[in-house]
Amino acid sequence: MKYNPPIQSKADKAALDSLIVEIEKRIVKQKEEENNFKTFNLNTSTVDEIVEAGLPNYLAERIVNYREKVAPFSEKTDLLKIYGIDSAYYLRLSSFIKVTKSENSISEFNISENIEIKSSTYGKANFKDKREIIKPFDINKADASQLQKIYGIGPSYSERIIKYRNLLGGFSSLNQLKEVYGLKKESIDSIKAYSFVENNLQLKKYPINLISADSLVKHPYIRYKDANLLINYRNQHGYYTSENDLYKIIALDSSWIKKVIPYLSFQ
Repeated sequence: MKYNPPIQSKADKAALDSLIVEIEKRIVKQKEEENNFKTFNLNTSTVDEIVEAGLPNYLAERIVNYREKVAPFSEKTDLLKIYGIDSAYYLRLSSFIKVTKSENSISEFNISENIEIKSSTYGKANFKDKREIIKPFDINKADASQLQKIYGIGPSYSERIIKYRNLLGGFSSLNQLKEVYGLKKESIDSIKAYSFVENNLQLKKYPINLISADSLVKHPYIRYKDANLLINYRNQHGYYTSENDLYKIIALDSSWIKKVIPYLSFQ
């Protein structure tokens, strides 16, 4: 049987032509944008210079904030760590990027030093740190003074972090810092660079086999709706034996269960 190709209607042809025109416009626009890019240095260019190189102001600010607050850039691909820069955008930029290693970067924490050499004493030097060296610390044991050593964290933010930590019963993951009201991504990245969550952490746990709904809702992750589901299941099926029992409650979302499990005791 001879194959007869489908007949293309005028509407289909018009739609196809329109799509082709749109694709061509995008290609032209992309080439124009690429032609507008200029060379810039991730570690030395200012915000204005990066904007002049063709990047939007908000990305330029993020690049400068990252190298000053977290760490200098060591290679081009570090740019992918910046929020708002995906692989496609990076590929368009890559040929315009330069990376000069910072002379002031003497450690992984980018601690710069001001060295004063006494001319009257041969071989002796007086070292003065501009900033105190920040040692890695446990986020669940840090007090306000430790948190305030992080660039961008003042009394207000340190108080919020500690209050939220106490409300949770401790951080089970550094990603929970995203839940602290008003805390910016740059500040979160800075804290992550210096802090950790202890493997054998001691979180405040709620005894799910003994506790009431009113007590459960004191945890920020648990609403009355969730608490009632947990209590009703216990009343109907008996004590929980493990975290796996939670997944038997169809009305509970699995991602929510994973988030709340570290704060529940099944004894």
